Amino acid sequence: MTKQTIDQWKELFAAADKDKSGTLDVLELRDMLRRGNSKMTDSQIADAFVYFDGPKGDRRITLEEFVKGMNNLNDFIAKLSALFKQYDNDNSGYLDKNELRKVLEASGHKFTDAEVNEILRNADSSGDGKISFEEFLDACT
Repeated sequence: MTKQTIDQWKELFAAADKDKSGTLDVLELRDMLRRGNSKMTDSQIADAFVYFDGPKGDRRITLEEFVKGMNNLNDFIAKLSALFKQYDNDNSGYLDKNELRKVLEASGHKFTDAEVNEILRNADSSGDGKISFEEFLDACT
């Protein structure tokens, strides 16, 4: 990560740390995500909190835990982006049913047409019959 990116994460953390304790609690994390127009449910926010809080599980996210988690999240998104581009054979910016099938079958499991259709229907929040990267990201997280 660049120093600029880490500095942005530090600013975000500082702005979210309303009580200036040097840590974030679950409510501060929730408020930060909602200010960023996150559509995460309370359950998803709780899962995100555990992700950042790490193995210590002390119910507080330190700046170090936050930066580490953001870095890991950034790496994960980069890998998903590369995977998406690898299977977007026509470079349309979308995965159609056949491209989605290839992504799924790369896991080593064969999928029936009904299973692929179900996965497509669940991932395709816009209802246009194809999956954008945003929809792909949402489906994978």
